[in-house]
Amino acid sequence: MQPQVVDGRYEVLGKIGSGGMGQVHEGFDQHLKRRIAVKFTNPSLDDDPDWTKRFIREAELMASISHPGMPVIHDAGIVRGQPDRPYLVMEFVDGITLDTLLERHGPLPIGVVATLGAQAAAVLAATHRNRIYHRDLKPSNLMLCADGTVKVLDFGLAVAPDADMTRYTNTGHTLGTPAFMAPEQVEGRTVVPQTDLYSLGLVLHELLTGDRVMTGSSAFAVWQNQVHQTPPDIQRERPDMAVEIACLIMGMLAKSPAQRPEDAATVHTVLMRHATGLTELPEINDTRSPAQMYAQAVGAAISSRTAPTIAAPTHKLHRPAESNGARTIDFSRGDLQRAMRNARDLADDSRYQPAIHELKTVVDIAVPLQGSRDADVVEARMRLADLRFESADYSGAGDLYRALIDDLTAERGPYDDQVMYCQRQLATCHVHTGDNRAALTRLKRLHSQMAVRYGENDKRVIELAMQINTIKAH
Repeated sequence: MQPQVVDGRYEVLGKIGSGGMGQVHEGFDQHLKRRIAVKFTNPSLDDDPDWTKRFIREAELMASISHPGMPVIHDAGIVRGQPDRPYLVMEFVDGITLDTLLERHGPLPIGVVATLGAQAAAVLAATHRNRIYHRDLKPSNLMLCADGTVKVLDFGLAVAPDADMTRYTNTGHTLGTPAFMAPEQVEGRTVVPQTDLYSLGLVLHELLTGDRVMTGSSAFAVWQNQVHQTPPDIQRERPDMAVEIACLIMGMLAKSPAQRPEDAATVHTVLMRHATGLTELPEINDTRSPAQMYAQAVGAAISSRTAPTIAAPTHKLHRPAESNGARTIDFSRGDLQRAMRNARDLADDSRYQPAIHELKTVVDIAVPLQGSRDADVVEARMRLADLRFESADYSGAGDLYRALIDDLTAERGPYDDQVMYCQRQLATCHVHTGDNRAALTRLKRLHSQMAVRYGENDKRVIELAMQINTIKAH
């Protein structure tokens, strides 16, 4: 029997796995002569257009982030037929899932689990930076490769910030795996970064003890336990464990997201203090891997920031010495959110200058601590640019939009919604400062990008064309 060939290029071979919404097959790219993985939606979802949209969205989400702990996306498309079936072509990951690793060896050494967990946390830090939340993290979605690297698989249930793409929940479709769902996910509340940290905590607990944390006679019973049952104390199960890592894991399993670690970077930092090599695992047999060599070089070049606390860490910022000596200021993401709310309230009362001053002060603190491309920092920078725009400071607003365009384009590409928003705002700033030529150049390029992204007949594309014609008329 001849193998199926998709799009005249991709040979589809044997099935190698399945997820919440798709089946994954080994494949071969006839053009580039390489091994690949091809993912199709499950046949049971053929008649549900929302799941097709979600499947295509998975390709967009994964392609928008470049990280060595995520499979590379090569292509996506639709196999025409009755019915049509979307497909995703990605890097073939050769390794062993962590649930299989646990079956082979039983409870794993603490240093090994810390190393595995730190790698997973690093991937979550990358996705959370763009407000993409996995929502289905579990041992079978974590793959250990022969060179010791961990890949996070199956972002099919991920949530992105786009308003029209955040939920595709239909009656009868449960988004997530009951044994690894956070309480807020079970109850249908807002998914946050700590939702993934709860799932990762369950994974770490299971790898260390060999036992599933939350069980039950039915999915409903497991959901109830996730919401109400206190997980077993990990240190009683593993008395050889350091108090710090035990506190971290139990903090990750707190029922309230607010009581869990602040972010994946905090989890990574604590786990790295207890991480050891993986060479004691027989599955790690590529000890001279170029990937390891590269990681060692990166580690030597960049020192990681340590987390001062576990459950609710804050960052210490040392400002230059003032008249009464240098002072230390506590800072957290909550401060950033409060500053944005306060600035908005002040702006609503037309008090733009104090609003801009307060938000700029906090942004200047947040950027060196959390990075200029962190999702919360980007939102604050965007809000600051908008406030300058609303206050008619078009030159200042233009500088901020330009910096955002540079940062976000480098990470997300020119077709990102926030990038295109900043492009349009910057062009409008050009108009207000009398530089119509620069505005038209930027808007024409943006019109071409939006037409590709949304289609020529999209309302936003038509409105932009009208704006271009208006500027030309003047």
